[in-house]
Amino acid sequence: MIVVLNLFDILPGKEKVYAEYLRKVQPILDRYRAKVLLYGLTRMIYMGSCTQRYCGLIAYDSLEDLRRLSHDPEFNAIRLLRDDATENYVLTAIEDFQTLDHAVAYLENGGS
Repeated sequence: MIVVLNLFDILPGKEKVYAEYLRKVQPILDRYRAKVLLYGLTRMIYMGSCTQRYCGLIAYDSLEDLRRLSHDPEFNAIRLLRDDATENYVLTAIEDFQTLDHAVAYLENGGS
């Protein structure tokens, strides 16, 4: 599984533009079997200097599904809605370890 972490701010006055993006992106996410795990507002920063107000976690079955969505013509047609309505955007794709023991073994082997 791949989880994409989205951190961003919505530009003042662009909330409706971003809402339009969300309405239009959902059927595209469905087409690639992506699942919204969490979508919400940052309420507290416990550590670090990340200041983005919004956060989304989107799960994909594979990195290939994420790549296919990213190159989908319908997605690219609405991407400007997102890009024009947001700033400070961070998008990170995370591949999960099967268990914490697998993560320990990976790290103990020098991250390989």
